[in-house]
Amino acid sequence: MIDRRTVLLGALAATLPVAAPARAAIPTNADVVIVGAGAAGIAAARRLVAAGRSVIVVEAGARIGGRCVADTATFGRPCDLGAHALHAAAATPFPALARDLGIALRASEEETLRIGRRRAGDDEIDAFSQGIEGFSQAVQEAGRLGIDVAASEMLPRDLGAVADLVAFAVGPADCGKDLDRVSTLDLARARRGPFHLLAGGYGAFLARLAEGLPIVTGVAVTRIDRRGERVAAETTAGRIEAAAVIVTVATDVLMRGGIRFDPPLPADQEDALAALSLGVQERIVLEIPGNPFRFRDDEDVFFVRPGRRTVRLTANVEGSDLVFADVGGAFAEDLVKAGEAAMVDFAASLLVESFGTEARKKIARSRATAWRKDPRIGGASSCAAPGHGDDRTILRRPVDERVRLAGEATHPTLWGTVGGAFLEGERAADEVISTIRF
Repeated sequence: MIDRRTVLLGALAATLPVAAPARAAIPTNADVVIVGAGAAGIAAARRLVAAGRSVIVVEAGARIGGRCVADTATFGRPCDLGAHALHAAAATPFPALARDLGIALRASEEETLRIGRRRAGDDEIDAFSQGIEGFSQAVQEAGRLGIDVAASEMLPRDLGAVADLVAFAVGPADCGKDLDRVSTLDLARARRGPFHLLAGGYGAFLARLAEGLPIVTGVAVTRIDRRGERVAAETTAGRIEAAAVIVTVATDVLMRGGIRFDPPLPADQEDALAALSLGVQERIVLEIPGNPFRFRDDEDVFFVRPGRRTVRLTANVEGSDLVFADVGGAFAEDLVKAGEAAMVDFAASLLVESFGTEARKKIARSRATAWRKDPRIGGASSCAAPGHGDDRTILRRPVDERVRLAGEATHPTLWGTVGGAFLEGERAADEVISTIRF
């Protein structure tokens, strides 16, 4: 079965302070400039610092973490606004790093379904699971045959009442896009489960990994100049010349020209940025004291209802009073445009459908993300358009010997995950170390 958790995204938040002050002085020279202080940028910096290279990580925002961040202010405890689940743990260095930091991993709960005021019966749960499994098998077969079409063509046609929920679970909830915008070939290659949860949250974990790194926040890189003997990063705080540059910002930022390359990126890489655009996933966080709905800790709940105006709910996060209601795809894009109040109202209305009119009164504080509106990110994880399942290979190719792109979008199988972004940061750093004369 496809694991239905993906990297989620959130708005700017109060975070653990691990980076330099926003207006800190920056050097004019370094061995390597890293653009962006998300998972890939942090991983690349760790690798290069360990190899004895002089490094500067330049982050446009006021915080580190990229699409992995913890809000520490709203609820009086760390609350992941972005990534929350660790995917395919054995394929990443995260379990070992978590042990080194004394951070425990725990398995996530199985999903449950609700239909109106009741929990779904075994037959209904089986129908949902079989629909997911049937879709997964069809996608894998398409991938084996090299068929690269819209993943919506792989949906089983006899799903009955759970048809819309299956489409939501494998599309917007997993990829951030409706399935008619998703490549079967890209999806067939994706590696996800099993997944685990990190004690204290993903945002806090990534912040710990960034401690002590030479990161400057509040400074934007506007141009990568590849014309001279040394490559240069032009920033809002000055020009930095380096032997190499690793660019780890999101595909949508590069696609919009947020960083100019001189000379420009190769045409096929420009095209790949557009084909690997970000999906939309947003999180509505509700504080519901006392567990009035009798959820289990970290329980995943899907709501069976017509259409894709629905959520994936994660209840009692780490045994707390917090409930995550995650939306995705075209509906999430419309909802975030409507604003935070409308987002919270929608999540509350689903609780009313399931638990009665008094449910709305059980909600205390709330917060909703707006990653789609963040100009430094612009959405959730990358997802290849139909016909573009091979574009990650194009994007992963060095721009030239001195400039490389890295992030979840360049990982062939762990795209859409923090682990994939981290591994790609390490990969780019290793390539720089092995090919560049400093």
